Amino acid sequence: MTVSLILDTDIGSNVDDALALAFALRHPDIDLRAVTTVSGDTLRRARIAKKPLLLAGRDDIEVAAGERGEQSQPHRSAEGGHEDAMLGADGRDLAVSERDAVSLLLEECEAQRLEVATVGMQSNIAAALARDPSFGSTVERMTVMGGVFAPVKFLGEEIPPSIDHNLNVDQPASLRALNTPMRRLYVPCDVTMGTWLTAPQLEKLRAGDALCRELARQIDIFTPQLRASGRGIVPEEYVALLHDPFAVACTVDRRYATSITARVTVAMHHGHVRTFIDPAAGYEAEIITSVDWQGFGRFWLETVLG
Repeated sequence: MTVSLILDTDIGSNVDDALALAFALRHPDIDLRAVTTVSGDTLRRARIAKKPLLLAGRDDIEVAAGERGEQSQPHRSAEGGHEDAMLGADGRDLAVSERDAVSLLLEECEAQRLEVATVGMQSNIAAALARDPSFGSTVERMTVMGGVFAPVKFLGEEIPPSIDHNLNVDQPASLRALNTPMRRLYVPCDVTMGTWLTAPQLEKLRAGDALCRELARQIDIFTPQLRASGRGIVPEEYVALLHDPFAVACTVDRRYATSITARVTVAMHHGHVRTFIDPAAGYEAEIITSVDWQGFGRFWLETVLG
């Protein structure tokens, strides 16, 4: 069954957004209708998204810049400082949609119920709900890359749930967007922190077509950032985490995942946005609970290589 999808992304910071975009382009059961960008310099992010679309021959997919959003915590920046390098000099003048992302989300979901995968912050979704409170009823399903429902392990070390970056950059937006009636799928950090792209897979990607080579270029830019923030324990074999590609994959194919259904509330807890299973007051959602990361990594690569 084909999933008609809008990808809402903070592409350009962590490379996994570009890897998710490529998967959405190449998977035969995903009909990618549009890309909306969120958080920080969203026009630059839109141009970063436009580049792989053009390399894939998909100039027909609309790309719209969205909400800058709030930076709720001084130490948690929306951007990593390498976004200009991700864009490259040849992308600075790429044309994007005249529509803003919030208008696109409202208008396209109203015209035809579409799925939305949010692999960045919730600022666009919160703004859409503020503009039209009925927006949630027009979305077929919203996939959320974020949340924490179990202890988070990173290469064997337990790390605090505040590692959930997407829900904590713009905290008011997360609280507004995720505490409304809407069909949701959570792909949480306690699962995705164990999904890796490996160096041998990167070399296979580097030998692929123009889209694959662009992904490899962006991975080369991002991997040093990963190692710098990775507590000194990231093996040389690992070059990127596959948070966002796994979230997008879960919209169409669960062969490498397990899930449960539960009612979820999103609330502040010790200064951070947290997701909680709340049978009394939460909204029903599906929650991914595990991943076969090696199988998924092979699947992602096979899909993108085509």
